[in-house]
Amino acid sequence: MDKRKFVLPAAIGVAAVWFGSHAGGGFATGRQEVEFFVQFGWHSVWIGVLAMLILGAAIFFGLELARIHKTHDYKSFFKKLYSPYEIVFANLWDLLYLYGTLLGAAVAIAGASDLLRQALHIPYGIAVVIIGGTLLLFTIFGAGLVRSASTAMAAFIVGSLLIVTFLGIKMGAGNLGNVVSQKITTVGFGKILWMAILYGSFQSILIAPIVSVSEPLKTRKNTFMAALYGFLVNGAMLTLVCIMLLSFYPAIIKENLPVYFVTAQLGHKWLYALYSLILFFALISTGVGLIFGVVKRFEASWKSETGIFKTVRIKRITICVTCLLLSAGISLFGLTAIVAKGYSSLGIAAFFLNIIPLLFIAPIKIRKAKAAKSVDQQESLSE
Repeated sequence: MDKRKFVLPAAIGVAAVWFGSHAGGGFATGRQEVEFFVQFGWHSVWIGVLAMLILGAAIFFGLELARIHKTHDYKSFFKKLYSPYEIVFANLWDLLYLYGTLLGAAVAIAGASDLLRQALHIPYGIAVVIIGGTLLLFTIFGAGLVRSASTAMAAFIVGSLLIVTFLGIKMGAGNLGNVVSQKITTVGFGKILWMAILYGSFQSILIAPIVSVSEPLKTRKNTFMAALYGFLVNGAMLTLVCIMLLSFYPAIIKENLPVYFVTAQLGHKWLYALYSLILFFALISTGVGLIFGVVKRFEASWKSETGIFKTVRIKRITICVTCLLLSAGISLFGLTAIVAKGYSSLGIAAFFLNIIPLLFIAPIKIRKAKAAKSVDQQESLSE
């Protein structure tokens, strides 16, 4: 009897990390999809695929560069990508990643706070304080518990989101058909394309966690399949949610929590309650994960041990509180404003620091590395 354990192919594991990072609490609110695609009308039935295609190509070249040079942490990866100007651009990317992390945490706080406001009628400002305090406690004392539950949380949020998506499309099929058949749109085609590029760009900071789990990818085929699987599942999920939200166009545009709004329209109290609960914990999980990542990043480089900062716990609390204050401050602008302004600015910066280098510079470095390896092999054989 064969007792060997079944192990998923490495390419699927890497694609799963991409999908889990993309389809988290922020995605599940639906505000990202509305802001970048759905508010512009019928093009949202397909434009998400283009966004994921751009991102997928960038991730493929990033994975291939990491595989060839064995750079499976984002610091060494970006030093290799930006070489010989890594001192400047690697530090700029660090700032970009910190900005993206704080924005993501702010989205989690704003989303959870708005959920409390709508579900329990708690004033938004007070809800922000409650959520911020909850994140502080979990980050300091329960980060391990949250990380352990994050995989199950992602599965629950995707499962409930799929149920809402299919029921929502069924309910709004008539309106959806009308929007698509009449090709209702509010902007020109150039704007639509730019929003696809912008969405793929701000999502490209996910290259950091993706590269960190890419070591099992040993061949070019492995990296290609990881990027392909990731493109297919992320593109399909994004498109389905966009189509579902488009079914409630244009009423959906003004909603801070569009998917939450749809669940209320469906009339299934059990689904409404289930989704609300899962979304809340998914947002908390996302916030804790992002803040804890920043804490780990900076506590390792905090060498000073003077005064009260002699213990790791005090350093961790200090960094955590600072990050939470910044994120909570950003969250006061509201979820819609953060996604519209914050993620757009992140996308513009990432377009120059991520997309262009990954799509144009990484292939050149990959070819040079392969050529150098081929020369070394030939010289070795001739000796």
